[in-house]
Amino acid sequence: MTDDRFFRRSAPIALGEIAAHVGGELMAPATASFLVCDVAALDCAKTGELSVFCDGKRSGDFANNHASVVVTNRMLSEHAHNGSWLLVVSDPRLAFAKIGHLFYPPLVFGEGIHPSAQVSPTASIGAGTLIGSGAVVGCDARIGAHCHIESNVVIGDGVTIGDDCIIGANTAISHAMIGARVVISSNVSIGGEGFGFVPSPTGLLRIAQLGRVVIEDDVQIGGNCAIDRGAMGDTIVGAGTAIDNLVQIAHNVRIGRHCVLAGQVGIAGSTTLGDRVMVGGQTAINDHVTIGSDARIAGKSGVMRDVAPGEAVGGYPALPIRQWHRQTLALAQLAKRHNH
Repeated sequence: MTDDRFFRRSAPIALGEIAAHVGGELMAPATASFLVCDVAALDCAKTGELSVFCDGKRSGDFANNHASVVVTNRMLSEHAHNGSWLLVVSDPRLAFAKIGHLFYPPLVFGEGIHPSAQVSPTASIGAGTLIGSGAVVGCDARIGAHCHIESNVVIGDGVTIGDDCIIGANTAISHAMIGARVVISSNVSIGGEGFGFVPSPTGLLRIAQLGRVVIEDDVQIGGNCAIDRGAMGDTIVGAGTAIDNLVQIAHNVRIGRHCVLAGQVGIAGSTTLGDRVMVGGQTAINDHVTIGSDARIAGKSGVMRDVAPGEAVGGYPALPIRQWHRQTLALAQLAKRHNH
């Protein structure tokens, strides 16, 4: 159930309009004029609401649900249900996500600069951009049109940010070039010095970090992440990549397009990820490793070697996924025999 204090819902939407929006088929076409008031989870949806059934394991919830409309696919629609009208699509999860955005479209922010913000006279601010209280925008920084810079954000000298970006509160950005439609959550550090030292007679000497961070279009970055600038080259995050909370990306890392990094992933310096790589939570990836496009890495893995394109790995150290499962099973069987 959504809380109206925090979310602004569109007016009720005709079921026929929803079906057209997702390219779905109504099993009862006469219901096209029915007004759907909201979306909800399958186990708590009420009359007038729309839900989704996309996992056969939830057939019990489907059988007993009280939603007026359920989005599902042809095969799952064969399960017993409680008389809900069905909207059949090829990919129920994707359709439900689209419907969610139909009911809860992105907020439209105002524009202007809060009186307590400090914006350098040499900075460039695009039309329709809103800069919140306590924000700081440095010399020669450039912020595109229709951006929302939240409270206490610090944007360093020379930083560029494209159009339609959202920068969360208390985020600090330096030495960075950021594309369009990038969403950065709160308390993120971008462009800080990389972790590189050499021993000297008087102790550790930090290596000069002279590169940048380049974040391409449509990237999403969760809260409390840190992305360090390159030592000589750039740290790069490819277009369309999604980064969860609490992720550390070290200097000179290059991440391809449309990758997914789950929470608490750590990537050491000069590692390269291809396109569409999926990395499970709490995975640690060694420095100077190359991970090929479409590779998948199980959560809590330790990646010490290169991973081939399309390969699935897991474990510590990470191994081909089937080999890891065999080792895990063998260890469990060994422990069982020992206990007996």
